Amino acid sequence: MQHRQDVMLSIRADLHAQIEQLETHCRAMTLPALHAAIHSIRLTAGAHQLLALEGIARAFERSLIRDRQNAALALYFDQLKLATGCEPANGADACDTMLAAISVRFAG
Repeated sequence: MQHRQDVMLSIRADLHAQIEQLETHCRAMTLPALHAAIHSIRLTAGAHQLLALEGIARAFERSLIRDRQNAALALYFDQLKLATGCEPANGADACDTMLAAISVRFAG
């Protein structure tokens, strides 16, 4: 059991680092490259049952497809980083809460 927890901690740390690096370079990326990077994060999150992270990444992908110029990049990146710490059991509820936070911050 401890080995699994160590592996998950490493996966979460890697995802968090990927998100931070992506956040740093996203403005200079093409839309297809940014979408592919977010998609990769979503797939990795899904493969490891990180449902909150997977859900936020999916919403981020949809936002980019609809309108990159008006996508709330900073808000999504903040929530992606937070979602790396969510437990799988709380994933769906955490995702809903984080998406609501994005909506409130974007509207306000």
